[in-house]
Amino acid sequence: MRTTARRAYIPTVAALIAAGVVVLVHLAYLFYATVGGFLGLRGLLWLWPHLISTVWSVGVTLTPINCPLTALEKWLLDVAGRAPYDGSFTAHYLRDVVYPAKYEDGIWLAMIGVALLSYVVVLASRAHTSRSSAATASRPPDVRDRVSGR
Repeated sequence: MRTTARRAYIPTVAALIAAGVVVLVHLAYLFYATVGGFLGLRGLLWLWPHLISTVWSVGVTLTPINCPLTALEKWLLDVAGRAPYDGSFTAHYLRDVVYPAKYEDGIWLAMIGVALLSYVVVLASRAHTSRSSAATASRPPDVRDRVSGR
C-alpha cells in the first residue's frame, strides 16, 4: 500500500514542479517580449525572433488564440490534481498582484511601446553606424595617418 501512495505522489510532484518551470518560462518570455528587441543592437539577426515574438504577443492578446504556455501549465496543474485557474496567465499571476487591474491596458500598451521603441533604437543605431562608416571611408587620409604609417 505504501508503494502505491508513493507512485501516485511522484507524478503529482513532478507535474507541479513542471508547472512551476512553465510559469518561470512564461515570465521570462514576457520580459523578452518587452525588452528583447534591444538585442538587435548586438546584430540584426537578433531582431527577427523578437519581431516574431511581438507579433505573437499582439495576436494572443487581441484575438481568442490561447497561449500554449498557459494551456501547458493548466494541463500540468490538472495532472497534479489541482484545479487550473480561469482566464489568462497575466490575469492570474500579474493582475492585482503586480499592478492594479485598471492599469492592465496601459501596462500592455507600455510593453508593446517598449518593444517598438527597441526597433526604432536599433534601426537608428544601424543608420548612424552606416553613416559614420561611410563618412570615415570617404574621408581623405589625415597627415597624422601618413606620418604614423596607419
